[in-house]
Amino acid sequence: MLRVLKGDKRRLLMVALLITMLTSAVNQTVVATAMPRIVADLGGLDFYSWLATAYILTSSVVVPLAGKFSDLWGRRPFFLAGVTLFLLGSWASGLAHNMHWLIAARAVQGLGGGMLMAMNTITIGDLFPPAQRGRWQGIMMSVFALATLLGPTLGGWITDHWSWRWVFYVSTPFGFLSLVLLFYALPPNRAAHKPRVNYWSPVLLTVSVVGLLLALTFAQQDLSWATHRVLLGFAVAGVSGILFALADSRAEEPLLPPWLWRNNIFVVSTITLFLVTLGMFAITLYLPMYLQIVTGVSATYSGTLLTPMMLSVMIAAVVSGQLISRLRHYKIFAVSGLAVATVGMFYLGRLPVDATHAMVVAGMIISGTGMGIAMPTFTVAVQNTVRRTELGTVTAASQLFRSIGGVFGSALTGNIVLTDLSHRLAGLLPPGAPAKVDPGQVLGRLMQMPGDPRLSLLKHAFSLSITHGFFIGAILLTGGLMASLFLEDRELKARWDDQPAME
Repeated sequence: MLRVLKGDKRRLLMVALLITMLTSAVNQTVVATAMPRIVADLGGLDFYSWLATAYILTSSVVVPLAGKFSDLWGRRPFFLAGVTLFLLGSWASGLAHNMHWLIAARAVQGLGGGMLMAMNTITIGDLFPPAQRGRWQGIMMSVFALATLLGPTLGGWITDHWSWRWVFYVSTPFGFLSLVLLFYALPPNRAAHKPRVNYWSPVLLTVSVVGLLLALTFAQQDLSWATHRVLLGFAVAGVSGILFALADSRAEEPLLPPWLWRNNIFVVSTITLFLVTLGMFAITLYLPMYLQIVTGVSATYSGTLLTPMMLSVMIAAVVSGQLISRLRHYKIFAVSGLAVATVGMFYLGRLPVDATHAMVVAGMIISGTGMGIAMPTFTVAVQNTVRRTELGTVTAASQLFRSIGGVFGSALTGNIVLTDLSHRLAGLLPPGAPAKVDPGQVLGRLMQMPGDPRLSLLKHAFSLSITHGFFIGAILLTGGLMASLFLEDRELKARWDDQPAME
């Protein structure tokens, strides 16, 4: 039992948790500012969002499995496997020579990242009772934000001065150190009995999630929701989802137990996080492109301009985490944080074509502050409603739907931005030119010919299309804000033992 760990092992385990958070966060943030250069080098703007989607797809699939099975067999094997897969995927990404290789490597990295995502949050729940989790979740968020403060600038500098390949290698020393610490400090689980697992449930859930996420990704790539492969993906997701529900309802150890859907806090948090992640993906995916293409900054400087948003997330998360632990209530932070984030997104969605760097940074700070206030609250709220033996299941289920929201956001934002951009670029072509424009060719031209006077019109088109995506994201955040109003505000429990059992 992790809560009985004492002395050096407890301290080393906390260090390992912080390192794994740092490892995954640094890798993600250094890649963000390198993505436009990667696409320009390897080609294929149509696959731009696949670099993120491949990671999200595999991490989404593995999160509920790791969460549930770690409740049965312990955290140790899934934590160690997560770090190992993450390191292997990182090295394979750095060795990529075409976009397909890189996407496959990112998928391997996503398997490890999904396990780390689940295990970090669940282990905090194992170590600390609900009333203390807000404080520690805030600390973990501050480590994440510290990594994101350093990551964009580091990623831009490496991209400009070395090569984008090296951005995938920076997490290697931290990964090996965390492996050693976890191997020593994380105890093996000694189950009283061998659990009976219905293996059809994991298989069917995996098929359903993969089908859904591939359908969404194809919808983005095809710029249509009605192509054959998109409809096939949705059909596979629907049929396997129904079969999963039937199999899981008969399982002795269901992956998504029926009591989850009778838990008001879980349902409201899941809907809210789905909509919020859906909306915020516009910033994650297209803000680096906006800075580099529209405002004309280098990869290094675009990383510097992203720093204020990460700093605002860090400060807001630490402060709200401390206040949640002291007040033992969370709803006010969820609602107020989302309100601030929504205002920031609307601001970004109304940026003029000639927006200054200061105007863009102001929008990022507002959005980042709101997200920093709101995001730690939902994990704390959901974990407060279950027994310790159910922490893995409920935490992983919440993260699964958040990840699906991210892929929905990728597909929706990608369709909106790229479709709008193609139309705008087609209007700039001379008579007799092809009606369909490949934005990828335009992106390569923008990065290779900075002195071309015709690029002002192209940058104008990029600006209008990307800010249109931001505005759609703001509308989705408004939906998340409305959903958060229905969140029940339970007092956080001071001990594990006084947590209610789910009926």
